[in-house]
Amino acid sequence: MNTSADRDRRQRFGAQRGRDLYWGITLGLVVNAATMFMITLGVGVPKLAITAAIVGSFIFVCINSFDCMDDFKANANDMGEEERATHLGKKLLVAPWGMFKTLVFLIFGAIGICQLQDMWKIF
Repeated sequence: MNTSADRDRRQRFGAQRGRDLYWGITLGLVVNAATMFMITLGVGVPKLAITAAIVGSFIFVCINSFDCMDDFKANANDMGEEERATHLGKKLLVAPWGMFKTLVFLIFGAIGICQLQDMWKIF
């Protein structure tokens, strides 16, 4: 359906999921900054706990981000013809969601691998 209530619901849903995406990525960045600080402290840091935080935050950020992006895509696909014809509608329908997911995976994955390398000297 494409009533005004449907359009309003899609807008509110998009805003809510956008906020979820923002806070998920922010939490991931804060955890990574905190673990980087702990790693710089050097000897005596709880390596296993820091490793769990690094891996856990990576998994959380990926799941949260991918789910939000999938919801954005589904929300865009639910638009009626009138909404699809708008500039925002056109942009959402052709957005490169796969590239966005790949960037999140690579950025947070690279940060995590670098931190683990600093602690465990894996490579």
